[in-house]
Amino acid sequence: MTVFVPLTFVAARQLRSTGSASDLVGYADGPALRSWLGGMPLDDEEANYVALNHAGVAALLPEDASARLGLAGGRDVSGGELGVVRLPEVTWGAVRSLFADEEAASAAVAKARAAVSGLDLAAALATPEVEQLLDAHDLLWYAPDELEALSD
Repeated sequence: MTVFVPLTFVAARQLRSTGSASDLVGYADGPALRSWLGGMPLDDEEANYVALNHAGVAALLPEDASARLGLAGGRDVSGGELGVVRLPEVTWGAVRSLFADEEAASAAVAKARAAVSGLDLAAALATPEVEQLLDAHDLLWYAPDELEALSD
């Protein structure tokens, strides 16, 4: 199962330089996420897309975030509501990919970020600005070694 972990660019660079980070929150396809979706019949790819979007919205929530960045790694986890999983440790070696917005999404990201200030994930997912962001801009895939090429 893939876990998508929202991080700031600073935190991702720190993870890469130190090799590991502890006590992170990620989002994964699992029974709890599928239950939250009301039992909608989703294949694994669709459910992973929902988990990735949740991580992308969660990346808007920290006060020090300027852009959406998520990393993906494999792990066996059960997950909680909204696909939330607690990760005692994440190693840079386990990171299989990064997901970030293209530059053209910056205005929509800024608008969504302003709208979700102070909200939790469930409330943020329901804002029109986040819905517009998710409808218009997918997070793009990058290899882990492309982190420096991405801008925050």
